[in-house]
Amino acid sequence: MTSSRSTGKIGAAILAGGKATRMGGVAKGRIEAASGVAIVQRSIRQFDLAGVDDVIIVSSDAAAYQEYGRPVIPDVRPGMGPLGGIEAALRYFAGRCDTDVHNLQCASKVYDAVIFVPCDLPRINAGELRKLLDAFDPAADRVVYARTGVFFDHPLCSVVHNALLPEIEAAIDRGDRAVGKLWRSVGGRAVCFEDDTAFVNLNTLEDLNAWQSRQKTSQ
Repeated sequence: MTSSRSTGKIGAAILAGGKATRMGGVAKGRIEAASGVAIVQRSIRQFDLAGVDDVIIVSSDAAAYQEYGRPVIPDVRPGMGPLGGIEAALRYFAGRCDTDVHNLQCASKVYDAVIFVPCDLPRINAGELRKLLDAFDPAADRVVYARTGVFFDHPLCSVVHNALLPEIEAAIDRGDRAVGKLWRSVGGRAVCFEDDTAFVNLNTLEDLNAWQSRQKTSQ
């Protein structure tokens, strides 16, 4: 079951399409978040706890993520950065619908939006995901995204309405790949979080080493 709203449902996508050059080429989503559980695996569990279990992984490296039992889809246009992954996920969910089991035809299109997280957040929990979902009104919002502090935005932690897909495609066409800039330009709304540690990300080997050191210290 996906996250249900009176006007539809929300699917989930984990963005895992980066080349991870600053991580030595390691697939970041496979890094252990804690106790031998990969970040991607943990994120899937947190989505489930938040009430969203229709989760896909957006990555060009299907072999790296196939063991986690969720669909792995590639970017429609490789090399476009996170916005390309967002485009691919919206296309995937925009085309999904309920199936009438009697005649095997689509009964109705049910996906209004997609909630996104990147694959390198080892601490984000169901609470943060639920807060983003609860803040999103499919009848009024085009996109909501996480913010910590006064102005520190996390645009990849967002809920994006499927109706925004044409503008995302147009932005990619003209070479504008900055996700945060696009969200602001289309009237996106920031959702404020007090705990910035929930959004810590592992971008580099230094980040990973520091994270692993903290994990050992806390054990």
